[in-house]
Amino acid sequence: MPGSYGSGGSGGYGSGGRFATQNVDLKTNNAAAAEGSAYKKPKNILNALSEIQRYYVLESRASEDLPKEYFTIEQIWDFFKVGFKSGIVEGLFFVTLLPFLQTVYPSFKVFFFGQNITYNEQLIFDIGSYLPILASTLFMIFLSKYYEGDLTKRAIFSFLNGRSATFILKGVGIYMLFNYLQKLSYQDPDFIYTMIDYTKWFVDIFVENGVTPEALYQYYYRFIIPALDDAGKEILFSMLLFAFFPYLTIFYKGYLRNKSKYTAKQEYENY
Repeated sequence: MPGSYGSGGSGGYGSGGRFATQNVDLKTNNAAAAEGSAYKKPKNILNALSEIQRYYVLESRASEDLPKEYFTIEQIWDFFKVGFKSGIVEGLFFVTLLPFLQTVYPSFKVFFFGQNITYNEQLIFDIGSYLPILASTLFMIFLSKYYEGDLTKRAIFSFLNGRSATFILKGVGIYMLFNYLQKLSYQDPDFIYTMIDYTKWFVDIFVENGVTPEALYQYYYRFIIPALDDAGKEILFSMLLFAFFPYLTIFYKGYLRNKSKYTAKQEYENY
């Protein structure tokens, strides 16, 4: 049938029309090109993942390897931007949760309410703090199933490079910010007191009778300042883990896949 992927059709990947259809695919550089659609710039993770799936299908059906150069510089930049933007949201969620759940809430509860956090609260906070890493790991395990073929690999790496760049920048930036804030707090306590006075209204939302600026000032210097250095280091380490762990996952899955293929080939040849 013309336009199919059968072995004998004039438009398929068979001996008759393989090169004609393959040329159409390569010109548009999209797995959907066989149906006449052009490349569409991915706007979010779902778009990027859909494009990766199409590249994977195209390369798995092609009878010849497609050069990675068909994934153009423009497309590399498009996938990089999608990865970068998704990393901003994902990383922001983590750097907000970790200091609040691990430092601010437990110390706030002790200082203002005289209560320690319960075991269940601690367990929920530990899970909640690292939930983004778990979700990211599951996503990368799913993505690694497509790590095959030069075109698909290039798309995946472009996405991961953008995502990792976000985490590295955010980790270094937060670490430097926390260190600067710690030094500023010791060098200019009057400025800190002024800022606390301006933001007291927000804390009053969580305390029934409100709090005084003096109490917040004491709380800040007693609990928050000593924890800034450790929090900055933990965020930096976590961001680096966010940045590099997906590569290890993809490489490992690719290694297992290649090993399985090699073993099957050896068994077939020795049969």
